[in-house]
Amino acid sequence: MSTDFSKLSLFIADNEQIGVHIQRAFEQWGRGLSLEEFVKKDKAFHGLQHATDGKHTVWILALRENGHSTLDFFCSCETYQREVALSEGVLQSCNRKVPLGYGIASVITPPKNRSRGYAKHMMRLLHYVLADPTLSQTFPSFPTDQWGTPPAIPEGFGKGIVSVLHSDVGEKFYRACGIGFGAGDGWTVRGPIGTIWKVPKQQVILMNSGLGNIRWLTKEDQEGVWDEDALLIQKEIGEATTPCFSFLPNNGVAESPQAWGLFYSPTESEGDIWGARIEEQGDRSNLAFATWCLDPGREGPGTMLITRLRVTSEQFPILLDAAFEVARRFGLEQVEIWNLERSLVDIGRQLGGETSEREDCLSSFAWYGSGNKEEIKWRYNEKFCW
Repeated sequence: MSTDFSKLSLFIADNEQIGVHIQRAFEQWGRGLSLEEFVKKDKAFHGLQHATDGKHTVWILALRENGHSTLDFFCSCETYQREVALSEGVLQSCNRKVPLGYGIASVITPPKNRSRGYAKHMMRLLHYVLADPTLSQTFPSFPTDQWGTPPAIPEGFGKGIVSVLHSDVGEKFYRACGIGFGAGDGWTVRGPIGTIWKVPKQQVILMNSGLGNIRWLTKEDQEGVWDEDALLIQKEIGEATTPCFSFLPNNGVAESPQAWGLFYSPTESEGDIWGARIEEQGDRSNLAFATWCLDPGREGPGTMLITRLRVTSEQFPILLDAAFEVARRFGLEQVEIWNLERSLVDIGRQLGGETSEREDCLSSFAWYGSGNKEEIKWRYNEKFCW
């Protein structure tokens, strides 16, 4: 029996509907927590800077006739509004002083509603509430003849130039969730590459070398480092000669994977150490640092994930060894970095790293701006914007 999509629409969830969404999220990702613990952690997570002031929204797909009240909606997801850095050519075509993008997460369809096209339709509708259609002359019109009236665009939405997600169901499903009836123009996988090192049992490299001294970063320290890094990213993206975009690590964005990791970790980071910075005899003008989080609940070897890395090829072994040192304190078995800069790949391999395509968390994006999507580069596609 086919689904009549004209009877369905997208709605922002109210508090009761959010409660149902969290219950379903618990059933999917509870991983040993009680429901009470999961709800408490979810509330704390969404009380952080990355999700406050209207930046976090839960969406549901439901019948038009009762979407504002039903607790038996078909599927749901979450979005997070993020500031985006754009290359000069792309920025000129964007009519917003502060370009915006969105991260999409927690796409949930209960078992009874699967294989009927609900999640795919929800994601197709999501394009129309997130995207700013004025940024592209070829943005598809809404197919009202088959889908009915477009979903209402709430205040603060309809301003995005890009949206991203990290797929755990392969690359085909979200790519097929296109804009309108576009085949294959949904979320395209880009750069799902990871490099993993086994943590050595003892220190390999002298961290306090002639290349500078390591300063450990606490929660308070890392905020200032991410602010510095965000300014550099904006400058570097702005000067890029090819069309590209990047998310920024400040304003709570890079903190979020750390906080999510604590869902499944009973303690704070060892000694309140969340990263490391290289300082050259008190000179802090050249930013070189790494921040990290714990593996957020995936099965497998205990892992430290580097969320953001800025380093030269000469400094890279020093910061990697700093990460090894903290990983040993945790008793973790490996360290992972997403999308190493090309200049670091060979060095990483020489230091024992193995680089391959990830099997999950496939970074994917949908582009709403002008230009050929295949030519748009996602820069700094690292764990911090997960």
